[in-house]
Amino acid sequence: MSILSIRDLKVDYATQEGTVQAVDGVSLDVDEGQQLGLIGESGCGKTTLLKAIVQVLPRNGRITAGKIMFNGIDMLQLSKTEMRQLRWREIATIPQASMDSLNPVQRVGSQLMKLLRVRGGYDKRAARRRAADLFDLVGLDTERLMHYPHEFSGGMKQRAVIAMALALEPSLLIADEPVTALDVIVQHQILEVLRELEQELNLTVMLITHDISVVAQVCDSVAVMYAGRIVEQAAAEPFFHAPAHPYSLGLQQAFPNLARPRDELVSIEGYPPDLREPPSGCRFAERCPFVQDSCHDIDPRLELVGDNRLAACLRSGEMETLRSQAEDPALWQQVEVAQEPILPPPKSPSITTRGDLGAPPLATASVETPPSPSQWGGVDDDILLEMRDVSKRFKIGGGLAGLLRGDHEQTVYAVNNISFTLRRGESLGLAGESGCGKSTTGKLLVKLLDASDGEILFDGADLAHLEQDDLLNFRRRSQLMFQNPFEALNPRFTLYRSLTEPLIIHGWKDEQQRLGRVIETLDRVNLRPAEVFLDKYPHQLSGGQLQRVVLARALVLHPDFLVADEPVSMLDVSVRAGILNTTRRLARELGLATVYISHDLSLLQYTCDRIAIMYLGEIVEIGPSSGVINNPQHPYTQALIAAVPVPDPTIENPPLRIQEGIPRPTEQFIGCPFAQRCPDVMEACLDIRPPAITDEYSHMAQCHLYGDHRDSPKLKRGAEVTSGNTR
Repeated sequence: MSILSIRDLKVDYATQEGTVQAVDGVSLDVDEGQQLGLIGESGCGKTTLLKAIVQVLPRNGRITAGKIMFNGIDMLQLSKTEMRQLRWREIATIPQASMDSLNPVQRVGSQLMKLLRVRGGYDKRAARRRAADLFDLVGLDTERLMHYPHEFSGGMKQRAVIAMALALEPSLLIADEPVTALDVIVQHQILEVLRELEQELNLTVMLITHDISVVAQVCDSVAVMYAGRIVEQAAAEPFFHAPAHPYSLGLQQAFPNLARPRDELVSIEGYPPDLREPPSGCRFAERCPFVQDSCHDIDPRLELVGDNRLAACLRSGEMETLRSQAEDPALWQQVEVAQEPILPPPKSPSITTRGDLGAPPLATASVETPPSPSQWGGVDDDILLEMRDVSKRFKIGGGLAGLLRGDHEQTVYAVNNISFTLRRGESLGLAGESGCGKSTTGKLLVKLLDASDGEILFDGADLAHLEQDDLLNFRRRSQLMFQNPFEALNPRFTLYRSLTEPLIIHGWKDEQQRLGRVIETLDRVNLRPAEVFLDKYPHQLSGGQLQRVVLARALVLHPDFLVADEPVSMLDVSVRAGILNTTRRLARELGLATVYISHDLSLLQYTCDRIAIMYLGEIVEIGPSSGVINNPQHPYTQALIAAVPVPDPTIENPPLRIQEGIPRPTEQFIGCPFAQRCPDVMEACLDIRPPAITDEYSHMAQCHLYGDHRDSPKLKRGAEVTSGNTR
């Protein structure tokens, strides 16, 4: 029985350039207890479809045709008051930008309890009890109920929003990218929660995501959306085994697979068509490597191509042959994509029209050749960056406000005595759960934070002692991509202004040179034609396009060193493949040294030469990517790998053996910091610091069970873990 039935739904947006047909004739059924995964690129209409279902379209959006039936009720005939009664109680949503969905001036627990009291009818005591249960359900410490959003990591904010969506036990949960930017352990926990809810509460889930591996693990059916239409719909297993549409083939080949790594990912060239004037034929024809002349003239409709399987392709009968050809990335790169109309370039962009406003060029800056290592007091070998026993501590609480609240001053041990080197052109991945110190390490590397202890050497020069001119040079040679692209760009700046600002600061005085570099960089990150994007504002771009702009801003100065903090976490699959292929190529061609910060080990395996695993501010394992992934030595690394979803529904993730909940980094451990969660904990782990042992392949792990130390008579298995190993 269908709980949600959509028939011939059409949704338009009125814009200054014309009417955009964002959803065009979509028909879809979601059965009770079903878990449907809706996948596709940014701008294909997935989020618009969600907003149409719950009727929260923006002012310029309207439903022009079709029906939306929920449990036999025509939702398009309901009043605003009746729709308000359905939301949260019967249909709950997890919004795409869930990290930005919390009120920054209210405690997170207060926001959750307000929902329970206003919409759920709970009294104050029951609401507090239910809020604590929900926090426990999604893996949050109940003490965090009294904290503000800025005190939460990105993953914790997302879990809090998921808790709100589950608060009133809805019949239908529509989740728009619910696990984007979550680390794999938390992602695994959330997906397990969704599975349990589906079984225990008969919860129906509609999962909207670009992460096809998540769909493979939690959904029993898949619908693929492209350019406002459903182009394929099937059960999960046959879909992943043998997709029946070329677009589906491209999406699958573009996704990193930890179980079956690829030498190069497929990048689907181009973008979805302009839906102000949709093409008369197949909407994927311009990007399809198997296009025929008839594809430009005939608009294919969804048709049965097998048992309970639908596809909209004129060549669906040839898919068996086309699938093997689609595995070649070169085939997709040969597609000649029709470009959007190119806007005429501006006539000598001036200060008032392009964004030089308020950005004074520095008189001492220049665009000369970067200083040599000897000028930096550096060394002559290939080592570009070195961390030597670096630690970073923060003080929280205390002060007058802390005394009034009864909070004592505490020390957060964010980074603890980490050391590693990075060579020119080398890529290093930092992996671990939220709160393990990855982002803090990245900020230390680009001197947005100063180390509490230890040394950070860049080309042999200590970052702590750089003079003003050398510091400016360092800023040019090192760049940081922030995790959230929605907060990384000034919403009042055009893209041209945002991208030229670094050039102006570093002495680029010629406007035409700046324009040329910006266009070159936008083209490099696959924003083509670049001229189309120059005068756009951030709100006019999709999330994927925004993140590509952030990458372009990081690359516009042609740096030597890049720290990428979750660089593709919000990108759709095909664009992510293009960015990853681009960054790998840039690293080879330009000798760009890169530190990738990510929870996605499949991404790091594809991108990085080496991988470092961080836990509570320490590097517990580091080595060549293949060694860390295929032969993990630390129990924490093994847990991270076990939690990575694989885009194959026949491969089930093994159960996690570690205990949930990372300790707060306000305590220092006498023994192993991972002892409280380790499934193989021994008596010595509580009292003896594990040694850092490196094998002949430069693979280091800091664990009592690694190397010859495992045979020590002091190590006894089966020790009961207590919380008394802190000081």
